[in-house]
Amino acid sequence: MPEIPPFHPIDFKMRFPALDGIRALAVTMVFLCHYGGGSHGGFILQMLNRIRWNGWVGVDLFFVLSGFLITGILFDTRADSHFFKRFFARRSLRIFPVFYLACTILLLLTPIFHYQWHWLQLTFLVYVGNFFGNYDFSLYEIVSPTHPAANVLIGHFWSLCVEEQFYLLWPLIVWTVRDRIRLLWISVGICLLALVLRLAMCLLFPAYAETWIIRTLPFRMDTLLFGAILALVLRGPRSDSWQKSCKWIFLAGLALGIPLFIEVPDITSPWILTLGLTIVAVTSFGLIGATLRSDSRAFRFFYLKPLRTLGKYSYGFYIYHMLFALAFVRLLIVLTQWTHSLALSGLIELGCAFSASFLVAKLSYDLFEVRFLSQKTHFEYDSELEERRHAFTTK
Repeated sequence: MPEIPPFHPIDFKMRFPALDGIRALAVTMVFLCHYGGGSHGGFILQMLNRIRWNGWVGVDLFFVLSGFLITGILFDTRADSHFFKRFFARRSLRIFPVFYLACTILLLLTPIFHYQWHWLQLTFLVYVGNFFGNYDFSLYEIVSPTHPAANVLIGHFWSLCVEEQFYLLWPLIVWTVRDRIRLLWISVGICLLALVLRLAMCLLFPAYAETWIIRTLPFRMDTLLFGAILALVLRGPRSDSWQKSCKWIFLAGLALGIPLFIEVPDITSPWILTLGLTIVAVTSFGLIGATLRSDSRAFRFFYLKPLRTLGKYSYGFYIYHMLFALAFVRLLIVLTQWTHSLALSGLIELGCAFSASFLVAKLSYDLFEVRFLSQKTHFEYDSELEERRHAFTTK
């Protein structure tokens, strides 16, 4: 019987290519949640539609992955001489260009489609629009009175707001505390607090529970911090044990989550808004942890080139895919009139929307975003500069 290869410490300075595959899975789930519905002609289509509707969990997978990567960066560089400056500069170069490019495009299209802007929609530019959007859902749509099919949907921007708010707060905590064990306990405590807040919201203010729990940071802190916990435990002396257990954590999460989501498919259910979100975060924790090792089945699957390619452009894909969703709804109506088949029309519309979103995201990345990403070399961490000096002096 061949000997099982040992688990070696993970080199956290390396890039984890299979995580691009995780991003691809997450953005595909979100895309299918937003597109592809409306056909209910049989048992199979109904089951597929039910699975598709739960694609919102892709956002939670993104959150856990972000918490994992960001906490890893923060913890590994907590002694850096320019900790905040370098972290925020590098984050800004990755996040801001494509987001503000999309906003600029919408502004340029305003004279053409006569978009009616509300001044509170400007709050999305500073990543607090989710708070105002929760009070007034009409802020999540930019209306064109002359071209209704060109109305712009920005409802998915709430998740960008939540992440940016987390990026502002969590670095301060990591830099202040620094100790890994204390950070772990703080993360666990905040996760429990978030669950308690969700339970209290469902009990005391049920009419507002879904709106505020899903789209605001205080109720979603645990989703991001489960990723932080994963990053911290894998940097400890028992990293091998945790790594080995991630597969079983993922499977246990599926075993708990699948029956719950089958029995209670409605996201507005108190069960989903409380324990359901925790189960999704735990399952994502296990999946990401199981994907880090190159000898795992999860790694081999998520390392597939099509998934890595989509994952590379997933951030832009996420931003662009919903903006003109109503135009694709109009396309679906026209196709249905031609084909007399909602299922066939839905497949065509799905393919067109996916292809268009991917193409725009790829062009945005290759022609625009990379110009900013290349500027990260001006904000290298002390460890990177030291390695560069060492490599130079030993030649």
